[in-house]
Amino acid sequence: MRLDLFHRDACIRGRWLALHPREFALLWRLAETPGRTVSQRALLADVWRLSFEPGSNRVAVHIARLRRKLAPHGLDAMVATDGPGYRLDPAPVRHCGLDSVPTMRDEQFCMMETHEKWESARMASQVEEQRVAVEVDGEGVAHVRLNRPDKMNALDPEMFEAIIAAGESLMDRKDVRVVILSGKGRSFCAGLDTSSFARAPDANEPKLTDRTFGDSNKYQQVATVWRKLPMPVIAAVHGVCFGGGMQIASGADIRVAAPDTRMAIMEMKWGLVPDMGGYQLWRGLVREDVLRELVYTNREFSGAEAQGLGLATHVADDPLAKAKEIAATIAQRNPDAIRAAKRLHNRMHDERGEDLLMAESVEQAKVIRQPNQVEAVMAGMAKRKPEFKDAS
Repeated sequence: MRLDLFHRDACIRGRWLALHPREFALLWRLAETPGRTVSQRALLADVWRLSFEPGSNRVAVHIARLRRKLAPHGLDAMVATDGPGYRLDPAPVRHCGLDSVPTMRDEQFCMMETHEKWESARMASQVEEQRVAVEVDGEGVAHVRLNRPDKMNALDPEMFEAIIAAGESLMDRKDVRVVILSGKGRSFCAGLDTSSFARAPDANEPKLTDRTFGDSNKYQQVATVWRKLPMPVIAAVHGVCFGGGMQIASGADIRVAAPDTRMAIMEMKWGLVPDMGGYQLWRGLVREDVLRELVYTNREFSGAEAQGLGLATHVADDPLAKAKEIAATIAQRNPDAIRAAKRLHNRMHDERGEDLLMAESVEQAKVIRQPNQVEAVMAGMAKRKPEFKDAS
């Protein structure tokens, strides 16, 4: 792979990747210090010329896009997440070089042919970056908020990318103990924005059967990423929660719904099957015959009914306030034990009985008598707030 500063693009075996200017700028910045972690704060300063923005996921969004473009060449793993930062691991790449000695931050970055083109790209990028907001408080509670309120947080291509990026930005965060997932405005998520997909498929788009995210494709990853996170996720659901929105909420460990929330597994209305991870995520939640009826008829049900069906854990007039209450409790538990428990829960429906018994013992052996477990006991005996270290 060759990074070409003049063209602001990367070339692999004679083929250009067509990188967005900020994707190239990120790759160039990481390539300056291969093998060393660059914090998000530094990337914001060097690439965007911005000071630190608490809760911003603009770096994660562009890192995710960069990885998508490297993935067809088998190079996505070279851009590694390391806590709150990123690093370039040159090991997977035999030939990777820069074509210019001067560092990017010594130059006018992201030069384009005209000021108008640069401004247009900047404005479009900013809109996409704000599709999902991520904030982490001092107690280790992350709040991920879908942020397309004018469309009831409906899913268009940019929304898919932003949701995945938000989830992936939390994957290696040892300081995050629990995540709250909610939607800004009148609804949690109205499902697929059909108007944005009324186009001919791109010939270069991966097929639905291509596993571009481990066990999932892109459309499944927006829901399964929340189950894959090492810490618990609580979905606060209100307004409308249809189709893809229902499957995203199902990826959470716990769902809190307002009683008047309108919910449905909507895909059959459009002659489709639920294919965003729902069938995997609904195992153990919904009785099979009930699930079949909901899928076959795509009938609408309320948040209050959802609790009886198994699709909501709690019903609350203010689901976000209830989610925050639950999150505050989880944040005061041993983060190592919490993560171990989630790993066990995720294996419950795939393991044989004897394997799951062994898994329990293995997880317990990892946490027992460790500093955080000892602190849980000491805090309980002293009736004080525990002071846990970040998850190991």
